[in-house]
Amino acid sequence: MSQQNVTAIRALYEAFNRGDFETMKRGFNTDFERFEPENSLYAEGNPYRGFEGSRDGVYAPRMRDFENWRTELQQIHDAGDFIITTGRYKARCKATGRDLSTQFCHILHLDGSGKIDRLQGYTDTLKEAEVAGRVQRLEHIRMEQPVM
Repeated sequence: MSQQNVTAIRALYEAFNRGDFETMKRGFNTDFERFEPENSLYAEGNPYRGFEGSRDGVYAPRMRDFENWRTELQQIHDAGDFIITTGRYKARCKATGRDLSTQFCHILHLDGSGKIDRLQGYTDTLKEAEVAGRVQRLEHIRMEQPVM
């Protein structure tokens, strides 16, 4: 992977944080596919096809449900035709007022022209659902041992 690709990927994350979808769109192949983590609040449409599918099925619902959504990029790893990014999602849920701060990992595949044609995301989907008020974690329950 070239330094040019690393710079381009970093610029796409920065464009996302600015809400600049036009700049983002130029970094994606027309046959782009996005896969949200299983059990994510936004996985129902997997795979999302094309940049518009990702925008309408993932980005727009996140903006609807959360305010100040930020994708804080921490590392970019070179893996040949793949780029692996890690960081944190940070936002505040509009419905609950609770803050989200959870790790993410994106595995991006680049086509021959350096555009993203596939993205697989991973994150703590339980934390996401808890912050959104859609699940509640149960405390560990101790059960007495049966008498034999």
